Amino acid sequence: MTREQAEAIYFQGKEAVIDCLLQFAARLQHVEEQVAKNSNNSSKPPSSDGLSKETLKPMPQSLRKKTGKKPGAQPGHTGKTLLPVESPDQIVEHRPATCQKCDADLRNAPDVSYTRRQVFEMPKPKVIVTEHRAFTVTCSCCGKESSGAFPEEVKNPVQYGPNFLGLATYLHSVHLLPYHRCATIMRELTDCSFSCGSLHRALTVAAECLSHFDRKLQQTLSKTALLHADETGSRVAGKSHWVHVRCNQRLCRLFLHERRGGEAVRDLADYDGRLVSDFFSSYVRLSCSHQFCGAHLLRELTFAHAILKQPWAGSLKNILEQMVSSCHSVRASGETLAATGEELARQFDALVGEGLARNPLPETKPKGRGRPAKGKVRCLLERLRDYREQYLAFLFDLSLPFTNNEAERDIRMLKVKGKVSGCFRTVTGAEVFCRLRSYIVTCQKQGMALLECLRSVFAGSPILPALNPT
Repeated sequence: MTREQAEAIYFQGKEAVIDCLLQFAARLQHVEEQVAKNSNNSSKPPSSDGLSKETLKPMPQSLRKKTGKKPGAQPGHTGKTLLPVESPDQIVEHRPATCQKCDADLRNAPDVSYTRRQVFEMPKPKVIVTEHRAFTVTCSCCGKESSGAFPEEVKNPVQYGPNFLGLATYLHSVHLLPYHRCATIMRELTDCSFSCGSLHRALTVAAECLSHFDRKLQQTLSKTALLHADETGSRVAGKSHWVHVRCNQRLCRLFLHERRGGEAVRDLADYDGRLVSDFFSSYVRLSCSHQFCGAHLLRELTFAHAILKQPWAGSLKNILEQMVSSCHSVRASGETLAATGEELARQFDALVGEGLARNPLPETKPKGRGRPAKGKVRCLLERLRDYREQYLAFLFDLSLPFTNNEAERDIRMLKVKGKVSGCFRTVTGAEVFCRLRSYIVTCQKQGMALLECLRSVFAGSPILPALNPT
């Protein structure tokens, strides 16, 4: 604002000055709130927190409480260690040639005892080339020539086998190695030529082989009683896209879409189970039952308490943590939470009411069109009041989780891949990655050996996880 503009407001009178000061105060508060946000008190990703301690942002405040336990394994932890085997693959004997005292020859001396030490080692990987020959034979009776048939999986004059391609896909899709590094590792391990193009073709073939599995997985997830949903942005072919996840404790499906909401959540339009998600409007508008993520709520309450100095927010955060602790205790004991749950819910309602009283609706109306801004705290409180049942559903149904961590864990590896390898160059490449990750994460959740599963895909008979609605 220039001096001339300030003078013009001054000469307009008292009300104009007050209105201008209120607008500046609102803008200043908005800027301060944005600066104070980090990954622990909002939905911002940890990568936005920065590394410098001298930044304007406050130090992150962890949502975890101290338990008093020492770091490391806790009492009762069994642990794992390398143990000797009874039947080693090979034995190397070390006998003394001469006596250590008189230098007598000990080559034919009888054995008294021995001690053993075992070395666990893997052989150097070596590619075995198998040549398939289909002979043509002439019948001695009729003179007809008959040719032998190659196995179904042997389709090209020269090709890689399922073990080779399964390992390459395992490195790329499970451990998220970039194309070039994955191809380099395969060449150095096997002394066999292998390029980024060969890996790309292998991933495409695997995704095509799993197309039926992907359709069946989508149908199964749409019938589950409990479903987690989330999404994250990704750069694909130079444009912004969104990777969506639909999952539960045994199944996971990732898919790519150009949009975050609207058409992207159309697969949930007829879903009639319980959906666990954050408070994203496209999910909220769905007609199914909801459980909104409590971890997001705790971060919002941390911001309201620590940054905006709202005392009710700290108390409400403690009540939510008591609810979670009570649910864990009840699950362990097999009892019910009826009386305790109702009391905690009443305390929740009382604190929300206190917060609404401390944060009334603004009285002044802005010039022109529109309504006065309520502010983030007032919007949060109204949301807790209007969607109380959806936030506290976990308290009265112990089968429901408090957070949406199931979906966030399944989609988190996409961000890791983005940091390691960068963006996707093509839409097809992103769709291939999502389909392979859907298969991999589902197999992983069901305790299956991932390397063997990927090998079976290239062998033409993929090992499929159980796809039963739960």
